[in-house]
Amino acid sequence: MTAVVQSAELTSLHRRSSPLEAVASFVIRRRWPLAMLVLVLISGMAFSLLWNPLVRHQEGWFVPGDIWATYRAAHFIGWGDIGDIYASHTALVTFPGITIVLAPFAMLTGAYGMSESFPYSLPHPTAWLVLGPVEILLGAAVLIPLDQLAEAIGVRKSTRAIAAVVGAVVVWPVVVMWGHPEDGLALAFAVSALSAALRCRWRACGWLFAAAMTLQPLVVLMVPVLLAMHPTVRQGFLFCVRSTVASLLLLAIPLLRQWKATTHALLQQPNFPSIDHPTPWLFLAPVLSPARTFRVRERFLVRYGDRWKIIHSVALRKSVPVVAAGPGRVLAIVVACAVGLWVWRKRGSITAPQVVWAAAVCLALRCLLESVMDPYYVWPPVALLVILSAYNGSWRMPVGLCSGIAVTVYSEYFFSPWVWYGPVVVMICVCLICGLPNLNPRSALLEAVFSPLDA
Repeated sequence: MTAVVQSAELTSLHRRSSPLEAVASFVIRRRWPLAMLVLVLISGMAFSLLWNPLVRHQEGWFVPGDIWATYRAAHFIGWGDIGDIYASHTALVTFPGITIVLAPFAMLTGAYGMSESFPYSLPHPTAWLVLGPVEILLGAAVLIPLDQLAEAIGVRKSTRAIAAVVGAVVVWPVVVMWGHPEDGLALAFAVSALSAALRCRWRACGWLFAAAMTLQPLVVLMVPVLLAMHPTVRQGFLFCVRSTVASLLLLAIPLLRQWKATTHALLQQPNFPSIDHPTPWLFLAPVLSPARTFRVRERFLVRYGDRWKIIHSVALRKSVPVVAAGPGRVLAIVVACAVGLWVWRKRGSITAPQVVWAAAVCLALRCLLESVMDPYYVWPPVALLVILSAYNGSWRMPVGLCSGIAVTVYSEYFFSPWVWYGPVVVMICVCLICGLPNLNPRSALLEAVFSPLDA
């Protein structure tokens, strides 16, 4: 009888661990984020290939320019030259994880002689037919861990479907218009680390966050919250070790080989206020290279009848100013540490949605304190706040979701600094209010604010 029971248990265990059943269960359970992932891929490639010739009546595809510098750096990884990726004039300013992910595809397109828009822009870079779907899938894969996090904090199935649709709208410009799959992939691992921490899986939390750090260091703002959730000092120390060891190993060779170029790219983070969106914090940013006017000798080949003649001329050119990130990021890290300290003090009573909201606040600090902004900077906190707005329901759900879409669309337009920065900050604050898990002043989340008033 015992053997029969054990055999039945083994058979049941085998059925539960069947790969096909596991895949089917995953597809059914995550059908909405998977459907949105496919929709982002199809709509993104259709927009890229058809927007210019059919809508704008211009020659060429709409291909995000930022992806090509990263893709060029991926070639250096494929060639085994990781030490020169920051000194190769590819303008890479993030950790090299994404270049490692893209290296096999760079070797593939290079082997087949497919053209790339680097260093000069091409109307039809054939490598985009491979790179485009890959980078869109990598960046939009964040929709799956976001849905897992929504399920973990108790968002209903029907509401999760709406959140998945809005999440796809929010992440679409990041991968389709700007070409930054490393941002989406880094947040995907960071959100997975947060989900693991909510389930007290501390080892998985550390290694997942290590993967996030190798891709994009913007997630470092979440470290204080994740560190505060660990129950003991030893586990917190092990989290710090696990989350940094991979990045240190990847950066060791570039730092040893090209110290000046690597530190310049990673620490100073050059940005261009005349091209991107300067904010009122720009006056604090150190100037790396001021705008200046210089003369350039040019030569033109002009045809006169049956003969060609070279014409020499001197033209004036003006360079764009370049600034560093400035103390705004240091201030953001300080405030994030204060948020983490609050989570640590309230870790006995704080709820899972409140922890997610604290992480969203930390990510939003970059948008509030950055000296020069790009439109895709706003989406990481908005992605988390969309889930929290769906969790809250009531009037905060439609307002929060609409605010998330509005700030995503509005940030793509160019205005003067206050006209751009002011509404963006207001809409992010609206998302924060709508995502606040409990507006009751006696809740654990606001106890620290109202307790001095009671005294």
